[in-house]
This record gives sequence, C-alpha cells and structure tokens, in this order.
Amino acid sequence: MNMPVEAAMVEYLYQKASASGSPISGTFELTPLCNMNCSMCYVRLSKEEQTARGELKSAEEWLNLARRCKDAGMLFLLITGGEPFTHPEIRTIIEELHRMGFILTINTNGTMIDEETVSWLKKVPPARINVTLYGADNDTYKRLCRCPDGFSKADKAIMLLKENGINIKINCSVTPYNADDLPEIISYAKRNEIVIQPTAYMFPSNKKSTETNNEFRFSPEKAAYYTAYIDYLINGKDKFLSFSKDAVIPADNDDNCGKTGEGIKCRAGKCSFWITWDGQILPCGMFPRNAEKNAFEGSFDELWAYTKDMTDKIRLPADCAECRLKKECRACAAMVISENGCFDKAPEYRCRYVSSFYTERNRLINEITHKEDN
Repeated sequence: MNMPVEAAMVEYLYQKASASGSPISGTFELTPLCNMNCSMCYVRLSKEEQTARGELKSAEEWLNLARRCKDAGMLFLLITGGEPFTHPEIRTIIEELHRMGFILTINTNGTMIDEETVSWLKKVPPARINVTLYGADNDTYKRLCRCPDGFSKADKAIMLLKENGINIKINCSVTPYNADDLPEIISYAKRNEIVIQPTAYMFPSNKKSTETNNEFRFSPEKAAYYTAYIDYLINGKDKFLSFSKDAVIPADNDDNCGKTGEGIKCRAGKCSFWITWDGQILPCGMFPRNAEKNAFEGSFDELWAYTKDMTDKIRLPADCAECRLKKECRACAAMVISENGCFDKAPEYRCRYVSSFYTERNRLINEITHKEDN
C-alpha cells in the first residue's frame, strides 16, 4: 500500500499559488468541541472553556467568510475541529460550501457519522473524508479517548462511507497507549482497501488550560522506532528490508548556509492558511494562537497580506539550515515553535527523533531477522 500522494495537477496548482502568493487552500476549524476526550488532544476544549473564550460562529458567519475566501482565490478547503460534526449547523455549512464549488475535505473521528449523515453527504460528497482511528477495539478507545464504544462507531462510519462511494483516508496518531493496536489498525485499512497515514511523531500540546501533557507521546527514540515500524507494516518485510538495506546516513554538509536561518519551506502562509474557531487567522494550525487579526472582520485581502507578512518574517534556526539531516528531518516552522515557543532554537525533540532514525531502523531489522531465526 502506498502512502497518500497528491495528483500532479493538484501539486502544480499549489506550486503556482505559492509562487504568486495566492491563498488557494484554507482550513476552517469550526469548533474546539468534541464528543470524545482524547488524552493527547491539543485542540479540544470543554463546553465551559469554549463558552468562557467566546461563542461558536454560526453557519452564516462561516459561509460569509467562505465567500470572501473564494473571491480571494481559495479552491481547496479542509473542515476540521475539534469534531466538526458537533457543530449544530454542520449540515448547512457543508451543503452550502459544496454548492460554492470548493474541493472539500473533512477531518473527523467518525463516531457521529450514521446512516442519516451518509444519506445527505452522498448528495454533496466531499473530495475526501479523513477518519482518525485511535485503536483497533473499544478497549483502546475507552482507555485513550474516554469513549467506550468509539471503535464500533468509527468502524460503522467507515463501512457506511465506503459502501456509499465516499472517498476515505484513515489517519492514525500512534502513542504509547495505542501502539499495540498498530498492526491491526494497518491490517484493517489493508483489508478494506483504504489508504492509511499513521504517524509516530506527535506535536507537543499548545494548550495551557487542560490536563493534556506530553506523557502521551513517545520518547524521540521510540518515535523513530515506531516510524520504522509503520514503514515495515505498510510495505511488508521484503520491501522494508530492501530499502532499509540501501539507506545511508548523510555526510556532514560542507556547503552550509552560514549563520542565517532559512525561511518557511512549506505552503503555510504562502498559499494556505488556517482559521480557528474563534476567528484567528494563522499560517498553520499548529502556530501559537495569538494572531492580532480576526478573520470574520475586515477585508480578506488585508488578512491574507497580514498572514503572508507574518510568514515572511519567520526564520528557522541556523543550526537547522546547516544540519546534514535536514532533508530527512523536514522540520517545519510549526514543529520548531511548538517544541520551543520560538523560531530561533533547534527543536531538541525533533533533532533526537531524526538522528535516531538509522539506529532504530536497524534495531527493528535485527528484531525481524532474529524472530525469523527462531
């Protein structure tokens, strides 16, 4: 099974938009609320926390914003949360966005998608629905997500969507509390012929007011091990061993970039943006939520100019520009500031994670071959 890739035309459109500075891609974070309460979540707020910070935006407010974004050039739109299906006007929002002609993607945990939901989604099908699987059974959901029947509901949603011809991708965040489920989660995706994208690297929490802490992500070395393990499970033993055999640790980079950090390399703030549930406009959803502008007020052209200017000023650590592992690392601005709270210091966790790749991959190879020998 291949990892998900974008169509050549989509990649071309993004490249053109990045070059011209056009906001072709946006994310609307409709709500911070969720019907689950995952221990490692960095977005979810309780209803009380949400109310203290502000009211949810109505369908009319989101749709008016969408029209302004469309006039500015937005074509691709991701709907996310929290859990977007908890928004009381989600059906109106999705149906109207579809009529506007956006290429829609929806992030969801799947547990609120039933027969009635699929019935109306069939009439306004998104380009894709990304369903996050947190485990392979209800016990894991109860332990990690505080949702005792979460797997049964997510499984039902996936089957309903698949049977009704709605495109699906499975996402999976691997933590110390669901790692044992990983083989079955990937097997589940393969049996049902659904593309899956697991990740063992998890951003640290950027929330200060909840019980979330970083015990729910691996040590950097364990995260590197499970990154290799994901490759092994998805590609199979022979392919994994074949491309692992040819892997070479990069040599030191003599052609370094001096003491000047590089700018942002990804699409954030160049052709894509993120709007939080309370109206902050950010280059990326993982940036600190302290933007000065409100996306529901004023000209979107001015908002986009503000976002691009914010992005243009960012310089990543000079150590990252000179690092021999930077191609393997691909540390983005969001990772750097999430790990450090600033842009000018190399993210230690990510550095240890990437520098452990080869050691941990070899550890897994030895485990595989030792198991075969016995």
